[in-house]
Amino acid sequence: MSFRPVLSRSLLCLVSLLSLGTLLTYAQESGDETSSASEAGDVAPSAESAPEAGDVAPSAESVSGAGEDVPEDSEALPEMTAEEAREAELEAEKAAENASRRAKNDAAALEVFQKGLDLEREGDYRKAAKRFLDAELLTSDKTVKANALSNAARVYRQAELYGSEFDCIERLIDEHMSRIDFTAAVNREYEIADAFYKGHRDAMFEWLPFIKDSDRFLECSEAALEHAPCAEAAGAVRLRLGRMYLEDQKPEKAIEKFQEVLDLHPGTDSAYYAELGLADVYCQLAEYGDGDGRWARLAIEKLDHFSETYPEAPEIQWVKEQRLEIDKIQAKRLHDLARYHHRMGRDDLAEYYLSQVVQQYGETEHAIPSERLLAEIDETYEAPPESMPRKDPAHYEFARNPIPLEDSDLLIAPENSDGKWLLPIRDLKKDIKTDSRETYEERAGADEPY
Repeated sequence: MSFRPVLSRSLLCLVSLLSLGTLLTYAQESGDETSSASEAGDVAPSAESAPEAGDVAPSAESVSGAGEDVPEDSEALPEMTAEEAREAELEAEKAAENASRRAKNDAAALEVFQKGLDLEREGDYRKAAKRFLDAELLTSDKTVKANALSNAARVYRQAELYGSEFDCIERLIDEHMSRIDFTAAVNREYEIADAFYKGHRDAMFEWLPFIKDSDRFLECSEAALEHAPCAEAAGAVRLRLGRMYLEDQKPEKAIEKFQEVLDLHPGTDSAYYAELGLADVYCQLAEYGDGDGRWARLAIEKLDHFSETYPEAPEIQWVKEQRLEIDKIQAKRLHDLARYHHRMGRDDLAEYYLSQVVQQYGETEHAIPSERLLAEIDETYEAPPESMPRKDPAHYEFARNPIPLEDSDLLIAPENSDGKWLLPIRDLKKDIKTDSRETYEERAGADEPY
């Protein structure tokens, strides 16, 4: 690589020494910058060791003083040292090598991509997917990368490897958003999550199909909700996640998912069951630790709201039973507080809590001991008799509708008689009419035989 020579005007330095004499030296620099820098460096020549002037680099003083003598028509050009020139040359060579390598890799990627298409046509989807992923790794073309990932996702789907398909879709969304159909990609993630929820598991090995991979429902669902939180299937997915978190003893996350269903999908079937799920979470939290009664109050709020909104719902009996359980929890908590304050000599607080139990939870099992303790503290209060019947609001009567009897012969086929009979046997008790749900004593007291 050649460079334009930098020409500087002759430099004249006059030194006058009165005691030793005078000596006139001068140096003139010209020629190639590269040769002067490599041979002489930045060292200025002395009077004794000055070789040819063209091989010596000027000193800092000479350069500063030479600026006044440069002709006006000369063009000022930036100087480049030998080291900078070498670095520029190496960078150019490296860029050329990288371009050549990318071209070779792109050509190899197209060949591998074509092998993947051939394997897909042959039905070997696992190997085809690996070829597409190899092509995606080789090429530097963004469009080829997106096509390779898209084809890999397609063949994984044909191989029913939905977890691997999901991984490809996630990469397409993260890296190639502008080159794909985003709506179709997210809808497919919801479909994959639904498949895992219904029991699908990827086969880890093609030759051992009974060895399955792990359940990826949670991962796929969370990713799909992050990409499209208000999609049509989002409500059902959130409801499933809430139930899963509840089963895994993660009530905080379950509450979050159920509440999202109520906020984002009101009026849907998912919201209907999310309200029941939210009440169930609150009931469990109230049962296993409710110091200030917060969880019990939230459970009562949800249960009462559901009863008012859906009075004819099939789950209304469960709601009533849970409501009674919450009342028992509240009554026990208040009764224990009253006993504590009574032991500490604060009967005014004990009377306050006991009165709440008697007034609000008089149908619970803690109402009777609370009434006795209240009668001991307050002489004006008369406790009702313990034999007084208590109303059970959760009691439910089921109608008994027996199955209609059929007046017909009971036949035993010869092939089902273990070789005992050659002909069918008639039922000799076809006139007996009993209800199978009656107890033995009920049947024994009846006039009909049993």
